[in-house]
Amino acid sequence: MQETTKFAMSPQAIEAIQDGADKKVILAQTFENEIKHVEDLLMGYHFRERGSVDHLELDTSSMTVDEEGRGSFMARYILGLYNACADLDLSDKAKMQIDFEADFENGMITLTGEFFPEREPDDI
Repeated sequence: MQETTKFAMSPQAIEAIQDGADKKVILAQTFENEIKHVEDLLMGYHFRERGSVDHLELDTSSMTVDEEGRGSFMARYILGLYNACADLDLSDKAKMQIDFEADFENGMITLTGEFFPEREPDDI
């Protein structure tokens, strides 16, 4: 399983990059402004166990980006699990490396989370 999401960059961010601004700074600011897309991507991994993603922080100091707009950053968050019927109320620190590909000409960014292999059904 690997989650992916896509969103549009703001016209101001596209213009700043075309004018020669530092891509890393502009992309870090874009990810902070569009943090909801990162949260939605992370929720895709934790939907099955009905987990919640809380206190999401993007570690932009860990961000790398190449000339083509490909790179990665670390997302740190609290994974919460709550189920009254099962008497569960847990929270745990979690982190995930998010890869991205920014298309500066079309103004689109694709975020891709980590790959987690899915377990095959057991043979009977």
